[in-house]
Amino acid sequence: MHRKSRRHQPPQSADSILQHIAEVVHNPVRDRFELWVAGDLVGVLGYTRDEADPQTVVIVHTVLFDEYSGHGLATRLAGAAAAYLADEGVRVRPVCSFARHFFARNPGLVPLAPAA
Repeated sequence: MHRKSRRHQPPQSADSILQHIAEVVHNPVRDRFELWVAGDLVGVLGYTRDEADPQTVVIVHTVLFDEYSGHGLATRLAGAAAAYLADEGVRVRPVCSFARHFFARNPGLVPLAPAA
């Protein structure tokens, strides 16, 4: 009996599937961007407007459920927030450590406001 070897495309990685089904939604009522995966809220990026300068948005925290960390979803959340804020023409002051790191790795996405 002769076996033919089949060449299959490798299955999609978990990271690829998560990225494909993840959705970032801006929720201005709660001052946050939300990350949804398959209908479940799995992460948020919270912000507030600077009282002294309403053209500055302060990113105060980024939270992601532990089981979703390590798949690039927090980066996707921060990237979507950055794109939205850039379109709004505001400056960003990242207070949260993840957001500071994200904007340091991705300079020029939005204008950064000086530290308060």
